[in-house]
Amino acid sequence: MFIEHSFRNSAASLSVSCVRRILTDWGGSMQLFGWELGHWFRILALIVVLGSRFTSAGDVDVKTLVQRAFEFHQKGQFTEALPLLHRAYDLAPEDYFVNLLLGIDSLRTGQTKTAVPFLKKASRLRPREEYPLAYLGEAYARQDLYGDAAEAYLKAVHVAPGSSESAVAFVDFALGRFASMSEFLRGSKKGLAAEYRLRALAQHENESSRLSLFQRAADLDPTAPGIWSDLAEVAFKAGNLTDAKRYAQRALEADPNDQEAMITAAQLGAHESDWGRAIELLNLVAQHSPKALSQAVSQWPMQLQPPSSSAVSGSAARFFLCVREARSSCDFPSRKTISSQTPSAPFREQRWEQLTKLPAPQPNQTVAWIQRGVAFAHLEQCQQAIPSLEHGLSKSAPDTYGMFLLSWCYSREAGRTADQIQHSGDDEASIHVMRGDILLRLQGKAVMAVSEYQQALLLNANDPAVLERLSEAQLGAGQIEAARQNAQAALKIAPQRPAAKHTLAKIAMQERDYSAAVPYLRELADRNPKDEATRIELGKACAQTGALDEALQNLAPELALGYPDENGSLHYLLGGVLKKMGRNAEADQAFAAAAQLSDAFQQKSYRDQDPHAQQ
Repeated sequence: MFIEHSFRNSAASLSVSCVRRILTDWGGSMQLFGWELGHWFRILALIVVLGSRFTSAGDVDVKTLVQRAFEFHQKGQFTEALPLLHRAYDLAPEDYFVNLLLGIDSLRTGQTKTAVPFLKKASRLRPREEYPLAYLGEAYARQDLYGDAAEAYLKAVHVAPGSSESAVAFVDFALGRFASMSEFLRGSKKGLAAEYRLRALAQHENESSRLSLFQRAADLDPTAPGIWSDLAEVAFKAGNLTDAKRYAQRALEADPNDQEAMITAAQLGAHESDWGRAIELLNLVAQHSPKALSQAVSQWPMQLQPPSSSAVSGSAARFFLCVREARSSCDFPSRKTISSQTPSAPFREQRWEQLTKLPAPQPNQTVAWIQRGVAFAHLEQCQQAIPSLEHGLSKSAPDTYGMFLLSWCYSREAGRTADQIQHSGDDEASIHVMRGDILLRLQGKAVMAVSEYQQALLLNANDPAVLERLSEAQLGAGQIEAARQNAQAALKIAPQRPAAKHTLAKIAMQERDYSAAVPYLRELADRNPKDEATRIELGKACAQTGALDEALQNLAPELALGYPDENGSLHYLLGGVLKKMGRNAEADQAFAAAAQLSDAFQQKSYRDQDPHAQQ
């Protein structure tokens, strides 16, 4: 998070080395990045004027209390600072800095709920300041209130669009949520299908692998909303009209109101000179969602224009005019809002604009929040979609499609935010870190991420957060020894960095040094028992080291709960463990499941290689 604010009049003369020493002292209680140094010095000028604001005897007492509190604060003694700040609050409850420091120090001492009202008040006192909003986002995130956290982070970016600090804070939060959801999604077939779909969307439209990724997603979850219209669109763009027609038909059978399937079906009708069908479908889309039709303008092939003899009416006439003029979008008249005050009808009919105009749901109406978020996402309004989807995600039974759209929106907004500040030249280290995170976690471009992290490290040497990111990127780029050295360097500075330990565990697994991997994996699994992927890796390592009971405890429950095993290798490993334990009947069942999964995977692989093979 942001660096804490200094209230000392003499603080403006602090040397960089002194600030670095203070930051090192705080390292155990907060994650720090090089960009926070720049933030420190920029806000000192605002803080220095504090002394001149106090005139009465009571105000002098407030000044003394705050200055003494901040002396403790600088040393990381937040517990000692809090009583002084509470006394200052009693004397000056409307002071921005008192509320801000009370919020920060409450947050640093683990009193996250207590921190919230102080940070909210500081934000109300200075609505154009991003600092209390970013800390408020952290406070909500620590309570797993991700909807409120997202709103706070996004508002911080909005009130300070040129601030690299608020941008980095949001991107860090967004990528953290993206990563945690990715781990969760990989733990089920439906979730893995969403992961394949996200990978497909992240690729360029001309990438040949997009179609196979969407096909794998459809294999794993054929009932996922919109998966068949995705396939129809990709097949049409690839010139595979036969498959496009089949996919579009299946999409409309699954959901007759699928706007994207209607648009692809309209393109197919136009390609076959069935202009009556094409025009009918385009007008139907406009009746449901004018924005959906507007988004299709830039995707419609320029050469597909109705002949002069065709009677083009309604919104379709304006649509083709916009296509001829090569516009990126087109304005269509909004339809009258339906009278229903519940989201079920407009959601079912994909009337996205109407759905977003309904009053916000009550806090406990998770389904309504998901539906509202889905509507905003389809309208490509991710800043509104993210909080709505977060509010709607149930901890007991998360909505896979909601998580898919939420992941897409986080990646989209993270990239957009990074683009806004990448040319600012301010806080270069933070910008390099942010670029590296996006390249590594969203785009899978490890080599390019390595370069960004190395540039960040040149500006802020020995930052453990950058070192562990660099090691992860180097591992992805195949630079094994460099990855090992940087992960170890990160742990030498900050021994509790889980990402560095995860990288070292991956290296050991790749090198088949399973004994070295086990301690790291055990610690990571104990830290997060719900991390299915780590438990599977621990099970694999234990199976190889002969710790059969521990291998069984980690493999069997996850596979029984549906952990993805596309080619059957995990079931085969489980069968081997059971056989060594003398549990032959259970081993035979595991081997049979492995053979069945392997056969199905080979058939899918054959279909992927043969463009003429049918599903």
